Amino acid sequence: MSIFKRVTKKKGIQYDVNTVKYIDGVRYRYNKTFDTRDEAKKGERDFLSNLDKGIKPTSNISFVDYGQRYIDSLDGISPRTKHSYQQKFEYLKPHFKGKIKSFDNDDIKEALKNIKVEHNLSNRSMNHIFKIMKRIFQQADLNGLIEKDMSGTFLKTTGYRIDKGKPKVLTINEQNRFIKYLSDRQDKKLKDNNFSLFAKQEYIFGLVALATGMRRGELSALSWEYIDLDTKTIDVKQAVSYCNKEEILGTPKTVAGIRSVALDDFTCSELRKYKLFLRTYFMSPRLNSWIFPKHDGETRTPVTSWCQRMSKVFTALDINHSLHSLRHSHASNMLTNNYPLIQLSHRLGHADPSITLSIYAKVVKGLENDVNEYIPSLNLKQVNSK
Repeated sequence: MSIFKRVTKKKGIQYDVNTVKYIDGVRYRYNKTFDTRDEAKKGERDFLSNLDKGIKPTSNISFVDYGQRYIDSLDGISPRTKHSYQQKFEYLKPHFKGKIKSFDNDDIKEALKNIKVEHNLSNRSMNHIFKIMKRIFQQADLNGLIEKDMSGTFLKTTGYRIDKGKPKVLTINEQNRFIKYLSDRQDKKLKDNNFSLFAKQEYIFGLVALATGMRRGELSALSWEYIDLDTKTIDVKQAVSYCNKEEILGTPKTVAGIRSVALDDFTCSELRKYKLFLRTYFMSPRLNSWIFPKHDGETRTPVTSWCQRMSKVFTALDINHSLHSLRHSHASNMLTNNYPLIQLSHRLGHADPSITLSIYAKVVKGLENDVNEYIPSLNLKQVNSK
């Protein structure tokens, strides 16, 4: 390790990294100064790691070429996430044609301004594009291609901040109408001796979505092997993501997404009935593994179909919401009934309770409880009189 400690009058203790590595006879050098030893070690590790991945620093490389190498080298992320990065990077390409070392803060501001105007993008999209651009500049900074990440203060001087607002939640009346509509429709089909698979599936899908708060990709990937009706739990271990016009079956969105979700008695009872219905419908004692199979009994109903179906249901009920609103509604229901925030965070598959709180803070704000229920029964008046 080539890290040297030095003391300056202006900044005190600093750590210089001076690392050299030869690859196929070509010499690559990394020179950079850090404020702490840990930062210096990380900088050197990143430099050597990128060389191993084929990301070789050169002062003449363009932003576009280096950015593409950076995205191609990313591993440990889902195909959907990588595809999203690539989409955002495509917006940057026409406006960052120069050498990566040639851009200053004013160039960056002008380029992003033109992107926003040219494509009429929202602040949310611009925020994502900026973050991809910044990661490329940060990596170039670590590799010693540029002296300083010139995008450092940019976001603080723009209007690309995102006001997430209050989550879109169905009212209790809307939730009741939603479930009743689906239930009545599937009952009518059965009464008319029309074993409609769609009507039955839509009822179960909507019910489970509202009762568990599971993501649409997690619901679409459900199979009977992960549902235990005796213990009343669903093990969320797989999910469907939509990437480059194709559906990919993999793990949930995050590591925290792999979880066990408890079922209420009513939902569990309805799932038992639905299981029997599938046996009758497919005229087979053995159920296909998918909970929401297509008519062939073998393939899974695509996640895009569920978005379309639920959208039609909401339109029929004159409810201005989307499928994802059922997840928000579930979280709101739990919070308004004093369900513990930490447990709700796990139930929703959030990596940290702070994420849950940041999303549903406006819901929690309206829950005013009697403080006397949470403070121990101390005779404060007697204590103060002594």
